[in-house]
Amino acid sequence: MYSQGIAYQIQALRMNTIIKAKLKFTGSELIKGILQSLLIAFLVLYLFIENEIIWSLYVFFLFLIAIIRKKLVISPSIIILLLLLPLIWGFIMSFDDQPINTAKGFFYLSVPLIMVMIGFQMAKIYDLKHFLILIRNAGNIISLIFIVFTIQRAGFNAFLSPYTEARFIVGSGSPVCVLSLILGFFSGKFGLDIYKNRYERWIAIILNLTAIYLFASRTYWVLLVLFILLFSLKTMKKENLLVILGLLLFIFSVISIWVNSQSDLSFANSLLFKLINSLNEIRIREFKTFEEINTYFRGYEAFRSWETYSNGTLLELIFGGGFGQLVDLKTEILLAGSYWKAVPWVHNGFFFILVKQGALGLVFIVSFFIFFINEGIKDLNYFSRDKHFRGIMLISITLSLFITNFVDCGLFNFEMSILLITLGFLISLKLK
Repeated sequence: MYSQGIAYQIQALRMNTIIKAKLKFTGSELIKGILQSLLIAFLVLYLFIENEIIWSLYVFFLFLIAIIRKKLVISPSIIILLLLLPLIWGFIMSFDDQPINTAKGFFYLSVPLIMVMIGFQMAKIYDLKHFLILIRNAGNIISLIFIVFTIQRAGFNAFLSPYTEARFIVGSGSPVCVLSLILGFFSGKFGLDIYKNRYERWIAIILNLTAIYLFASRTYWVLLVLFILLFSLKTMKKENLLVILGLLLFIFSVISIWVNSQSDLSFANSLLFKLINSLNEIRIREFKTFEEINTYFRGYEAFRSWETYSNGTLLELIFGGGFGQLVDLKTEILLAGSYWKAVPWVHNGFFFILVKQGALGLVFIVSFFIFFINEGIKDLNYFSRDKHFRGIMLISITLSLFITNFVDCGLFNFEMSILLITLGFLISLKLK
């Protein structure tokens, strides 16, 4: 009887252990599901609500993860320092600025730190495969929502001329669709099985590609080509890649000649014209007429940003004018429905940093990009498909942020938040 009682106790302990393990597993999966749903919801909401609300939601999300895990990950600390120190001296340089302008400056300049830190926390909750599944799901959901709303608001004419009929009808788009499309193309080549079958994979490819087409944005096409090119360097035979690149270069040259020969095409009515003439649009120079300023506004505001920065004191040249420093446009410009003579934000993110955080801030941001590129190259030296995938993603995302920071202040733009979160996730995952 005594031995039988001992056996019952041992069996009860085993059952109790199994039940606890199952409850722990179920709780962990529930948390992952909730966090995934929240992040996807925020990415969707960006298309419809104000940036200030989105900022608040992401801050809430960061603290929610920290509360759930009862700790806040701040490693690798070099990234935190590169993003946090400029914010600290930015506050110091803002003492004489108007509070509302200071708040706006901090609002934008804090975006990289918040997003990268969210990525750090998520690396402690998700493994690589499950995070990529999150990206896949987010891309598919946003693509479907964007397509449905575009058809509902613009009709099927949007498919015939997306640049004139569909652009900004829902929103500017989301880079998560580019990431999701890249996963459809290349995840299987790196042994990352995130699709149940090839039909699911092709549905995802078609869905995301259709959404990117309706975005009608040169930025997203450039990013997509960049990702495909860098992934192809690792997955395609070099001779085949050279032939394809040569063919694409020839096609692009022919299209460029044709577009520039058409007098009726302009930045207002042609995505191809806008893409081919991008360098002219962002070239930094002073314009004299309102027509030139409106046509090449990004180049003009970059010029005015440089003028604002270069007129500062020695201290301001080093540390910037602070969060509240405005860029004087010297004339009233109609932007987002209102007339502005001085603006708190400019499209060229590097000039944005110069004005707000000075030459030292620019050094810190360039170091930020160099760090991630270097870590990506290190991953390519391993004999692991997972590490190769991570390395190419790190390099591709970093270059994407560098490019978009020239044309749309991408590093400080909520539109690119998922790229920063993914950077933080991948680099933190590497250090696990």
